[in-house]
Amino acid sequence: MRGLAVWWWIWSLVLLAGCGSSGPSLVLFPSRARVGEEVEARLVGLSGLEAQVFVGQTPAEVTAREANRLRFRVPSVSGGPQAVRVLMGEREARGVLGVLGQVDPTRVLLRLPLGRSFEPPQGFTLLGREELGACGFALVELGYGGEALGRALDELEAQDPAYKADPESLWSLGRVAAGQVVGAPLAYGRGRTGNGVRVAVLDTGVDAAVPQLGGYDFVEDDAAPQDAFPGGHGTGAAGLVREVAPDAQIVPVRVCDERGVCRASRVVRGVCWVLAHQPGPTVLNLSLGGDTPVEALRLALEAALARGFPVVAAAGNQGQQGSPAHYPAAFDLPGLIAVGALQEGEAGWVPAPYSTRGAYVDLAAPGTDLRCVVPGGAEGSCTGTSFAAPVVAGAAALWLQARPGLSPVQLQAELVQWTSPLAYPPAAVGAGMLDLSRAP
Repeated sequence: MRGLAVWWWIWSLVLLAGCGSSGPSLVLFPSRARVGEEVEARLVGLSGLEAQVFVGQTPAEVTAREANRLRFRVPSVSGGPQAVRVLMGEREARGVLGVLGQVDPTRVLLRLPLGRSFEPPQGFTLLGREELGACGFALVELGYGGEALGRALDELEAQDPAYKADPESLWSLGRVAAGQVVGAPLAYGRGRTGNGVRVAVLDTGVDAAVPQLGGYDFVEDDAAPQDAFPGGHGTGAAGLVREVAPDAQIVPVRVCDERGVCRASRVVRGVCWVLAHQPGPTVLNLSLGGDTPVEALRLALEAALARGFPVVAAAGNQGQQGSPAHYPAAFDLPGLIAVGALQEGEAGWVPAPYSTRGAYVDLAAPGTDLRCVVPGGAEGSCTGTSFAAPVVAGAAALWLQARPGLSPVQLQAELVQWTSPLAYPPAAVGAGMLDLSRAP
């Protein structure tokens, strides 16, 4: 296959470069793989005949060995970037493997330059294509009938330098009076209510019980993004935005279905739709995510931030499962605000045990047993970083009302600066707890 030939050429260059290198090195093919798929480590300065392989801290089964290469099976580890170590005695070669966690193994997302023609290669079927002009690329959805998804992604990209392939991540909603706790009433006394600012809630849709502008449903492809998730999720998130910023305008964008599955392709489309259709100050709230990053979404969010659209994302609810990085919150994008969750303890607010820890967490907000709106307008209880995030999105609306010219990076800095410090590690609470009592 042409893709394999390209990879052999790349490896040959690495091999030649390694002749003058002082330490062992490796190249992984494919660079991404699902648990159980085989990966080849092509080695420089290290023999594969007796070496051991670890993915993260987990030993991997070696399925084939040669003098300068070996193959191993990806063990059961969390999705996302994982360190790979090939050890022989005291010598070690390192690399990074993109482990494909919660993804649809039968689908691939392909980014192309706008207007670029494309014919699916053997093994793929064309499911759909959309020119996402607001984000600067075309998104092609492909069906895939093979077994090695990681290899398919790399071989697709090898066919043309302009092709960028992503898995179809199957993210989930981070399940689980906030305004009063973070000092919103004091902000109201200063005239800060979110007036003139929009908050796009990319979620399960928003019930009519929450006042809203027109939006879009990317699950059913219509202009009626009603919340079909049992008990409501997007409805609760939107209600919490308005609890903090009662005059902010909600833009409902349904990207998650009635089972809580948020396909990455829909999230990408949702972000680009907001960029194309929402004028003026608009905050994007993403109370969703998963363990496997999608480059198309990173680029869409990068485009949003470049155009002045702040992004607020839930840090994740895997704090009791090892805190794997949670995307899109974990994307290293200046201006993207990652929010952890707090709960009330005997001596004050403490990190919620479920809230994912990570260096990417910017700040934290109440997220446990919050009073929230459910479909139909009744009062319910909301728990999770999914609901801490819209509290911060509402705060962002207050800041943008007070200072409309703030860039996303400046807004992020202001929110972080005015937090109340907490005596917990930054990985758990970032700079501290959201505090609107003194600013804006």
